[in-house]
Amino acid sequence: METAAFQKRLQDYWTPERRAKFLSGKNFLLTPWQGGELLFALGLLNKDASMSADASRKFIQINHMLQLLLPSLKALAKSFPKVRVVDAGCGNAYLSFLIAWYFRDILKHPLELIGVDHSQAMVDRANARAVQLGYQESLKFAVADLQTFSWLTEFHKAFGHIEANLRPHAFVALHACDTATDYALAEALRLKSDVIAVAPCCQAELARVWKDQPLSDTLPLTPVMRAPHFRRVVAADMTDMLRTLLLRSRGYEVTATEFVASEHTPKNRLMLATRRGNYLRAAEQEYASLKSALGEPQLKLEVLLKKAGESHASHA
Repeated sequence: METAAFQKRLQDYWTPERRAKFLSGKNFLLTPWQGGELLFALGLLNKDASMSADASRKFIQINHMLQLLLPSLKALAKSFPKVRVVDAGCGNAYLSFLIAWYFRDILKHPLELIGVDHSQAMVDRANARAVQLGYQESLKFAVADLQTFSWLTEFHKAFGHIEANLRPHAFVALHACDTATDYALAEALRLKSDVIAVAPCCQAELARVWKDQPLSDTLPLTPVMRAPHFRRVVAADMTDMLRTLLLRSRGYEVTATEFVASEHTPKNRLMLATRRGNYLRAAEQEYASLKSALGEPQLKLEVLLKKAGESHASHA
């Protein structure tokens, strides 16, 4: 669709009355009448510039996600002449495109963002959209498995850099299920990313441990561990709490926020971490204490961090 023709449809459809009804008192950073071409490319606007109910729910979700990340993105833009971002397990890449839009159209600040996903079809579609929107210089997508993903290798291939000491300023992973989140966190921690944002889902690892291991009657949570429904629910929360403490022990300030109303989805937790230092002994002690209370499970993230530490030590 030609830009001029679609802009005319946006203007004709989004009358002041429709805008007011659509907003209903809310404040969106990206709106259909200001970012219509982007939303149309992402499949969230129809050809007549209208938005369906299903698309509206996704629109609200991605706007809220961007709003939660804004303070971090603004801080990075102030700190670095060109901001580098990785979107691990990017899927449809809604967030990748919103970040690219925000840096180009709002901040007017240089950005290099690479999104990776295991699906060739997803990656091909995202790269085509980047070209369609004119983002191809700042936004690239590549096929990669989070378990073997090397950010530096993919970044060099995508943007042509040869420097050996580059690192991402922000590392996001919003579609990484179960231990895929741990692989993303381990890579982000290894690279000392300034900002890490993950939205964990399907946290089944700890629940499996509780189901399969012999349970001590002396543990206060043993009744929970033996009840399948409560085991799944509590294990998911405890998994993210343990992850939070591991992040804090590595010098990150961590907050957990609901980014989608719980009536829409139970997978609605955003963990946002900002690097403040290198080590926090108190968080390490809290991790050990909580781990003991939970029956001494060893999360995949802990295993990956220990492995990385051993690898670093062997090359020292």
